[in-house]
Amino acid sequence: MTDDDLRTELRRADPAASLPPLPPARVDHLLEQTMATPYAEAPVKSVTPARWRRPALLAAAALVLIVGAGFGWLALRPSDPAPTTAGAPSAPAGAPSVTRLTGAGIAAKCVEPTAPVLASRADLAVAATVRDIAGDTVTLQVTHVYKGTATDLIEVPQAPGASEGLMGSGSFESGKSYLVAASQGGIITCGYSGEADVPGLQALYDAAF
Repeated sequence: MTDDDLRTELRRADPAASLPPLPPARVDHLLEQTMATPYAEAPVKSVTPARWRRPALLAAAALVLIVGAGFGWLALRPSDPAPTTAGAPSAPAGAPSVTRLTGAGIAAKCVEPTAPVLASRADLAVAATVRDIAGDTVTLQVTHVYKGTATDLIEVPQAPGASEGLMGSGSFESGKSYLVAASQGGIITCGYSGEADVPGLQALYDAAF
């Protein structure tokens, strides 16, 4: 493309080509004013095309709504369910609650039992009947809870023929009723646990609880 061709194309693209030319005096005045104005002081005006303003405002409003919805979801979302331990079976509905105790054995020296000591030491006190003895485990059916968390069954280890220091026969026997006090998972002996019909034991529980 030659210089003449380029000038021709520029004239065709000039939007003011159809306008009449400015008078020479006006051209000289504008040129002189342009040359006399320092670049740093030249007024600069930023103009946003009108056709862009409305889409920009709509986009900004949509962004505000999206951010607000996100914060609202974080504030109102349901809490995550508690994690479960793999392989840990859940208790079937309606299954009886079981409390496991350890036998305290026979104390070397005991003092006379009193109701205040029973009331302060025991964190569990129940009336129960031996339901089953299987090997070295005794299962008692709770009939009344004097103190502590309600439970349906109590399991206590007992070696065959061993004495647990209980009032009466000294050990759990099938079908018999007992008054059992425990502290931190261990049966309290020394006159505080034993067969329910041992003289004075029921009165001790009635006075303590």
